[in-house]
Amino acid sequence: MWKTIRHLQVADAPDLTAPNMLVESYKRCRRFDVRVAQRRVEDGFGEGETRNFLQQNGRLVAYGRLVVEEYISDIKGTDDLFIFTNGEGRILGLWSRPEVVSAASDIGLRPGASLSEGSAGTNAVALALAMRGPTVLRGKEHLCRIFHDWVCAAAPIINTEGNLVGCLDISAAEGPIYEKLALARSIAREIGRLVGNKSGLSGSITLRQREVLALFAQGVSYKEIGKELGISIKTVEEHLDAIRTKMGTKSRRACIKKAIEIGAL
Repeated sequence: MWKTIRHLQVADAPDLTAPNMLVESYKRCRRFDVRVAQRRVEDGFGEGETRNFLQQNGRLVAYGRLVVEEYISDIKGTDDLFIFTNGEGRILGLWSRPEVVSAASDIGLRPGASLSEGSAGTNAVALALAMRGPTVLRGKEHLCRIFHDWVCAAAPIINTEGNLVGCLDISAAEGPIYEKLALARSIAREIGRLVGNKSGLSGSITLRQREVLALFAQGVSYKEIGKELGISIKTVEEHLDAIRTKMGTKSRRACIKKAIEIGAL
């Protein structure tokens, strides 16, 4: 019985990406002149451009960070790499063990980098966005050799109004792909639900407090928040404590989830 169940689980994923979709993607990559032997993803923003990109997508970054970190908090020591992008395939965030994130950065995968076909060849994120549906890619199905050791499951993020707003990809060297796909789809659905929340802004929270909270939700340090807004670290902490008091939460981190729920982020 268990062998049959496992066979069905493993077989659940292969047909998600139709062969003709791969062929069409390979053709597009040839037109884009993507090099199979390229050693890294070259289309990435500089430091200033990345900062602006993350600020412009602050709400989406905050939603993704909140949901992904909540899901992976119970996964200890995983080598899976969680990649969160906007609707154009440009990376908003990556999560895994520090060594894994560092290795990903070595091949150009970092916030601001593009996983479009023109930049990274045939890959799960690009296909999931093109198909508006879940996608699985294994090993040499990827065009570029740097991804030939990867198993990837990606799900598009679609908000409650039916708009494509991003993608969530889980990549690893090995492991049951159906589990990664199920998790990617769950995370994508949750982010889509939050993005579709049209609740009004909380009138009791000032504009400066929302600016501080938005940067805090993106994982920016107190020091960098102060530098960005021209205020001291102590003032940053005071703003966050004021928000915590207004929202009635027990911690500063809890303010992020509450702010999303009431539409203050």
